[in-house]
Amino acid sequence: MNYQLRFEQLEIIEETPLLERINKQISNIPTPTMDFMPGIKWGNYGKLFTPAYWKVQYLMYSENEKFDINYRLGDNILEEVVACLLGGFGLKSEIGLAAFQRLKLKNQIKEAITYEEILTSLKAPFINNGKSIHYRFPNQKAKYITAFLNRIDLKEIPLDNDIELRDWLLSINGIGPKTAAWVTRNYLNSENVAIIDIHIYRACLIMGLYSEYYDIQKDYVKLEKIFLQFCDELDVQPSKMDALIWLQMKEANRNVLKLINDKN
Repeated sequence: MNYQLRFEQLEIIEETPLLERINKQISNIPTPTMDFMPGIKWGNYGKLFTPAYWKVQYLMYSENEKFDINYRLGDNILEEVVACLLGGFGLKSEIGLAAFQRLKLKNQIKEAITYEEILTSLKAPFINNGKSIHYRFPNQKAKYITAFLNRIDLKEIPLDNDIELRDWLLSINGIGPKTAAWVTRNYLNSENVAIIDIHIYRACLIMGLYSEYYDIQKDYVKLEKIFLQFCDELDVQPSKMDALIWLQMKEANRNVLKLINDKN
């Protein structure tokens, strides 16, 4: 999993004392047989991965001060884009962050940087837990980063509107809808986009929100819209909900895959 949610500082919580504190709010949750969304019931909050379960989990985590997360990785939009370009599928989070910090410390996240400078920095090994590790795809990522930092419209990035920013980001080579949502959520604290990764996809698949025929890449806009509707029905912040789901689904990965196989 990449570091897109920057949620490592929030740990799995001890639920028993928190349940007592939010007992009144829990009592307001509809009964398990009530409709949540078309074709989906609220379910029991004591049963894993039902809408009621996620609502109660959200209420409990809201009692934790660490639930207020600063998602930004960079100090400006150029750094944020580069940080997210360095992460992604197949890349270990700690190496992606290390690569970002190296470029930042070397003052290479700036306009008109050369491909050779970025490539040299990405090719040099990183030390992780005493081991020398190489960054994967240095050539490809160096091309994406230098192409971005050499655009002539960097002074025109729309930073006053989250949807306009997300749409602009999609014009960058190497950025798809998920990464565009990631940058937008991080930089503008947007609640109008969602980061649909495999963990969010699986959670929504188990609830019946997603069909197994949906493809994360091809159907991203549809999946994002459904997830935002899910959050609206739960009356929760999408950014925090997807971070919470990511944390728990990552921890329960093996059991999650079994649930999905049993469902099918």
